[in-house]
Amino acid sequence: MRRRLRVRIMGGPTMTRHTLSIVALLALGACASERKPAPRETSATERWSAPPLERAVFVRDGKTGEAVALDALFDRLARADVVFLGETHLDETTHRLELATFQALCARRPGRVVLALEMFERDVQPTLDAYLASKIDEATFLASARPWSNYRTAYRPLIEYAKSVGARVIASNFPTPLRGRIASEGLDLLAKLPPAELPFAPAKILPHRPEYWRRVDNAVRGHLGMMGGKPADDDPRLDDTQCLWDNSMGESCALALARDRGTLVLHVNGGFHSEYWDGTVRQLLLRAPDTKVATVAIDPSSNPAIDDVGGKPRADFVAFAESRARDVDDGEYAVGVGRELAYRLSMPKGVSSPVPLLVWFGDDGLAAKDELAEWKERLGDSAAIAVVAPPYRETQEDLVEGGRWFWPDSFAEDVSVLREGYERLGGYLLRHQAIDPSRVVVAGEGTGATVVAAIALLSEQLDVRALALAPRRFAKLKDFSLPLPELFGDAVRAKKSLALFARDGDESWWESELAEYRGVGLPCDLATIEVDPWLADAARENAVRSALGLEPTKTLADSAPHRFVVATGAREKAFARRLALRQRRDPGELVAVVSERLSEGVATELSTAIHATDFVTGRPLPRCPGPFGGTTVIVLPDGTDPIEAEVWRTLEKDDPLAKKSRFHRLRVAELSGEHGVDALLTELQGQGRKNVLIVPAVFCADGATMRALAERVRAHDDAMTLQWQPGLGAVGSD
Repeated sequence: MRRRLRVRIMGGPTMTRHTLSIVALLALGACASERKPAPRETSATERWSAPPLERAVFVRDGKTGEAVALDALFDRLARADVVFLGETHLDETTHRLELATFQALCARRPGRVVLALEMFERDVQPTLDAYLASKIDEATFLASARPWSNYRTAYRPLIEYAKSVGARVIASNFPTPLRGRIASEGLDLLAKLPPAELPFAPAKILPHRPEYWRRVDNAVRGHLGMMGGKPADDDPRLDDTQCLWDNSMGESCALALARDRGTLVLHVNGGFHSEYWDGTVRQLLLRAPDTKVATVAIDPSSNPAIDDVGGKPRADFVAFAESRARDVDDGEYAVGVGRELAYRLSMPKGVSSPVPLLVWFGDDGLAAKDELAEWKERLGDSAAIAVVAPPYRETQEDLVEGGRWFWPDSFAEDVSVLREGYERLGGYLLRHQAIDPSRVVVAGEGTGATVVAAIALLSEQLDVRALALAPRRFAKLKDFSLPLPELFGDAVRAKKSLALFARDGDESWWESELAEYRGVGLPCDLATIEVDPWLADAARENAVRSALGLEPTKTLADSAPHRFVVATGAREKAFARRLALRQRRDPGELVAVVSERLSEGVATELSTAIHATDFVTGRPLPRCPGPFGGTTVIVLPDGTDPIEAEVWRTLEKDDPLAKKSRFHRLRVAELSGEHGVDALLTELQGQGRKNVLIVPAVFCADGATMRALAERVRAHDDAMTLQWQPGLGAVGSD
């Protein structure tokens, strides 16, 4: 998988951390000791140059999907009257391909190629002409030509090559100053322009088709409200910016052809303007219907060689360009780097026939290993379970490393990567495990449910049965364009459905959003999450069971004992939910997880006290993570009963962790004093035991308690690897 590594240019270098396992380090050491041939001498330029385009770009025929070599592409483009290169504006490889195309066409049609650019507007044509004729210097040209922010790296090579071979360059776009005047004075302004300004605008503004506006509105559907809403269906929208752009660029190409019939016009524009031979392409053909047009859609890709065109044809050729680097956007640059999406897997034991698969996306802040342990308790060996780990690791307020699925400023990129990750994960398991492909469910909760809703909308690689439970932070889902059915052509679409349980108060937002999903053929069901705290846990589990085709969990009668657990933080709620699960099954009690203590007489509070005797009788203790294990330090709270403390000391001497693994140890400490945690860490450091998991002997400590504990041992931060678990409440049958 490929992610973006963002670099904000400041006063010094930015570094990233890469973690290698001990095994990998040993392997590296072994390789280093072997005799290797001397590397081929390379020049400095070779070391930092990008790979040849033949290795970075893979071209397919846009209608048949067949591979097309670059030279063959250039040969075929050279036979056209107008070539449209539809680009992603910030991608480095895209701009390299554009320059190579321009150079190749100039070689095949010497002296007969005109370059036209969306990136310059008609009113700066005199300035552009003056620079190409060397009548002004570059600084003067740039000061008045309003170049785009990435001109130097993206479009300057095109301009400079045109200048070197004497090729004409057309500034094809509609001028921004004139658009501003139309917005305030109306389209009639164009009929009143003075003669000097007449070349700035098209002679006629021709309408677009409703199909084009449907694609435009879909692309910006999340922002239509800020733009005044969707215009009426019978509105020709002639004064719309998109219409002015396309008319201006289409007419510019027609005028360039009319000036010299033997000319080939190469027009560079954003991909939307030329996809499906619509937009700018259609505006050209309305003015010059006999024009021989060739279109190229350039798509940045993490793996160009395996991408396919798919769906309704949208260009004569599709060039998949390796997404190595992105130019400046809102002050940030980025490079494409490989990144794994980790997950934990549980396969049923002793089952020979295919089983259903649950792919789970948990809420922010929770760890995949804990989520897997919970669902194993719930589903047992009735299903395979894959729990995806959030790609952004962050330390929570309780010092535990949790995860985050996305950030607001990179939501679309983050979720698109997760969608691809789900497809690869599902494909891998279907290929190598006994999974029933008709019973694969992708489900999630909280922010994970928002990711799941996006996967249901966007994925076309796998069939998707999606279940989203109480989504959070979902507003930016509207930034995604809908997969319009008319754009799939004859392609066989994946079978998809989405069942969504909204939180109380979120239903109206989701009803509107899911109505749009249904409008593009995605079956959706909407319900409200169960609010009865004694029924919520079983309802949540049964929603997953139903999606997997499993029998529902046992429903307890209302006469069963009612108990409650008070939990506030996300991790404490997760711990409490597992406790509630065990109480529901044995001894058969209804347990509510609530944020505030209930009134007397409503229910009985369930004790969450932690006792050493639980672990003496076989309840497992957490093991310190690490390739060679470590020491688990249980920290007794102040005021621990002396008898209870003695049981912990006896357990430490018996050391159940060491009995199971020679790499793990158990130690017990107090907050301070002779047996304080600080003194114990000093002792362990002296023994060379530097990998430590610190766990307070409580159900689940809050963030303030954990931070205070961390402050006591801050002196050991640098010389030891300190890891944290806020309590023993999650430890059960796992």
